[in-house]
Amino acid sequence: MTKADFSALFALAQAAPGPNMMVVTLIGWHVAGWPVVLITSIAKFGSSSCVTIFVMHLWERFKDRPWRRYIQIGLVSITAGLVAASALLIAEASDRTAVLAGSTVVVALMSYRTKLHPLCLLAAGALVGLTGIGQ
Repeated sequence: MTKADFSALFALAQAAPGPNMMVVTLIGWHVAGWPVVLITSIAKFGSSSCVTIFVMHLWERFKDRPWRRYIQIGLVSITAGLVAASALLIAEASDRTAVLAGSTVVVALMSYRTKLHPLCLLAAGALVGLTGIGQ
């Protein structure tokens, strides 16, 4: 596989919805076609899918237990922290100028304080980006 082929496959994986691990399936397809797509997909996603199914079965089985509510409360905090950390990493990587950093802060405050749909804020950011402000 040439560097250009790998770059094209990687770009396709980045564009695909879901995790970037989809590149494994694309490389399998490029190397040996559809049979290997099935093999690489099962190898990459099979074990985590089995664990998820098992945990969801247990989650439903113990739905009336009081400890389940405490776990859910803890998972909400963990999820909020992970989302905030991801947002901070993305902001650090993309805010190269003061104008871009300011627009990130404005959008974050607007999403927190108003009931505007996030797609409206995303569209507004895209329009600002098209103007070339902050480049």
